[in-house]
Amino acid sequence: MGDVAMTVPVIAAALRQNPSVKITVVTRKAFISLFHGLEVEFVVPDLYGQHKGIMGLYRLFKEINSITTWDAVLDLHDVLRSKMLRTFFKLYGIPTFHIDKGRKEKKALTSKVKKEYKQLKHTTERYAAVFRSAGFGVDLSTADEKKSRFPIAEKLLNTLGDKTNPWVGIAPFAQHQQKMYPIEKMQVVINLLSEKGFRVFVFGGGEKEKALADQLCKNNNDATNLIGQYSLIEELGILNEMDAVLSMDSANMHMAAMTNTKVVSIWGATHPYAGFSGFGQNEDHFIQIPETELSCRPCSVFGNMPCFRGDFACMNQISPESVVHKIESLF
Repeated sequence: MGDVAMTVPVIAAALRQNPSVKITVVTRKAFISLFHGLEVEFVVPDLYGQHKGIMGLYRLFKEINSITTWDAVLDLHDVLRSKMLRTFFKLYGIPTFHIDKGRKEKKALTSKVKKEYKQLKHTTERYAAVFRSAGFGVDLSTADEKKSRFPIAEKLLNTLGDKTNPWVGIAPFAQHQQKMYPIEKMQVVINLLSEKGFRVFVFGGGEKEKALADQLCKNNNDATNLIGQYSLIEELGILNEMDAVLSMDSANMHMAAMTNTKVVSIWGATHPYAGFSGFGQNEDHFIQIPETELSCRPCSVFGNMPCFRGDFACMNQISPESVVHKIESLF
């Protein structure tokens, strides 16, 4: 979901700066809300049914190709499925272009020895480069009124209550443990924020995360668990109302960035240098142990590798007080 969310500002810029261009996005049905407010068409593949496997992808190609005469196919994912799909278009004579993910330089960044520690190209710039290679000008520095695309429903505002104090959204979960701030430390963060007059809303997904979030908000009138209560488009509207969001390196970080909300992000095994920070976010809002103190960071591009040290120091050495201080600095 985070990867898809990062395509949104690029596609928005492409449409705005190339008004004669029409774009069709091939994506999962669950992700369509991320494109709310953009004039794009959608093709929703059935990857576990009729479009499964090589023959299924060929069937998907035939269905897409029957829609119109395509001028170009842009592969922003460059995985086995998308490679196969774009190959069919290429064999049919349609120009195809694909992302350079910089896999070699990302491997060097996360190497255990002889680490090449430098800022790599942001993923949104890699997406934009695909459009440019196809002949479409895309300038991501141009301002975009992102907030207007995710208005919150009036009934939701009534449900959430009056904003008498600053609202801080917290997304404490991530796909991999190595990207998550310890839950007991996050509990301290939430309690401290409540004591300092902030109202906290917890975001996430899934039954396991909902149960953990219930514990984080237990006996705290200033903390509300939103998990499982709202649709994706409703959550985007709620994120739009937050004064700040605290997130891991996760999809929620990118969703909050899409609404132009200030995001404080915590980084452990992964690093913003790999190019996956929230689009348009200030690097002063990153919380991480510097490489001068913890030379093993980053040890993984996606946070799915075991800790080199075995003590999860990249997260455990970050104090709850420093996290709260960073959030307070935004106000």
